[in-house]
Amino acid sequence: MSTRYAHGVLGERTAVVAEVQPYEVHGSRHVTVALAFSDGTFMQAQLGAESVPDGLQPGDRVVVKLAMSVVIALERPPTSD
Repeated sequence: MSTRYAHGVLGERTAVVAEVQPYEVHGSRHVTVALAFSDGTFMQAQLGAESVPDGLQPGDRVVVKLAMSVVIALERPPTSD
């Protein structure tokens, strides 16, 4: 797959979780997450539970996966050993 198309469409940013609100819709688990970025901006995302690390808490650092400026997943940052 060519990465020329993905340039500017896919991205990652680091953020701190400000709020986590789990909920269910027809038995499927979802999470509303508020994210604070280092530039002072905030973003809210509604994701399926499979797209969010287990045990996510306010104050946790995350890597925010974006597609066309829309949050598609959160990951824990890599640990430095």
